[in-house]
Amino acid sequence: MSSKLKVTRSRSFSAHHMLIGAARAAVEDAEAKRPGWFYSQLTAITLCGLAIEAICNAIGKRIIPDWKDFESAGPNAKLRLLCDRLNVKYDRHAEPWSSARWLSKQRNAIAHAKPQVIEEEHIWTRDEYDRQRTDSPTSDLEREITLGNANRALRTAKDILLQLCQAIPVEYRLGLFSDAWEGSASAIRDD
Repeated sequence: MSSKLKVTRSRSFSAHHMLIGAARAAVEDAEAKRPGWFYSQLTAITLCGLAIEAICNAIGKRIIPDWKDFESAGPNAKLRLLCDRLNVKYDRHAEPWSSARWLSKQRNAIAHAKPQVIEEEHIWTRDEYDRQRTDSPTSDLEREITLGNANRALRTAKDILLQLCQAIPVEYRLGLFSDAWEGSASAIRDD
C-alpha cells in the first residue's frame, strides 16, 4: 500500500461569492437585530457594491479580450459593456440596473465619505419630544443605511449575477454562478 498520494485540485476563484455570502450573513444579523445590526446593514450594502464590480470583473475577464483595459472603468460602465456584449437588456431606469446605479453611488459615498454638519430645528409636541429626544440627527449617508436598502442591495447583486450568468456562454460559466472546486487523488508507487 502506498503511503503517498498525488493530489490535484482546481478552483476558479471569484471574490463575488464571498462578498455576497458575507452580505447575506450581515442581512440575517440585521433582520434578527443582533447587537450592531446598524453596522450589519452598512456591511451588506458595502459588500454588495463591491460584489457587483467583482461579478463584472469575473465575467468580463472571460468574455472580453483585453478586459484589463476596462478594469479602471466604474461598475456602471462595466455593467453596460457586459450587457451589450451578452445581449442583456440594460435599462438604467428598470431593475436591477437602477438599483445597481444606486448601489454604486452608495459604495462611492461610503468609500469617499465626507464630513457633514447636520443642523435641525423642529417644533414638536411634548409627546414627539419624549419619543425623539434621544435620536441623534442623521447624515445623508446614514439615512441610506436601512434594512430595506440592505435587502435591496443583496437582491440586486444576486439578480445581476443570475442575469449575466444566464447570458454567458456555458463554456465560460464554471465558478461564476456557484463557488466550486474539483480534485482527484491517486496513489504513488513506493519503489
